[in-house]
Amino acid sequence: MIDLLNLFLFVLVIRVVLSYIPAPPGSALVPITRFFEAITEPVLRPVRRIVPPLRVGATAVDLSPIIVWIVILIVRGLL
Repeated sequence: MIDLLNLFLFVLVIRVVLSYIPAPPGSALVPITRFFEAITEPVLRPVRRIVPPLRVGATAVDLSPIIVWIVILIVRGLL
């Protein structure tokens, strides 16, 4: 179980990093980005419903990966 949590944390980090890299249409990054989004979105979406993105000027900061990260660390510590 801890190995799965660690793997998900790794996938979550990749998803966050890929979110900062613009993937032009037709790029090799598009399917990779979609793959990591498909894996993490079912976990992030419910958190996003409870905690909406934080508005900072004209941008919004998505706090859901940070919240999920903290929850996984807590669960991992309890196991």
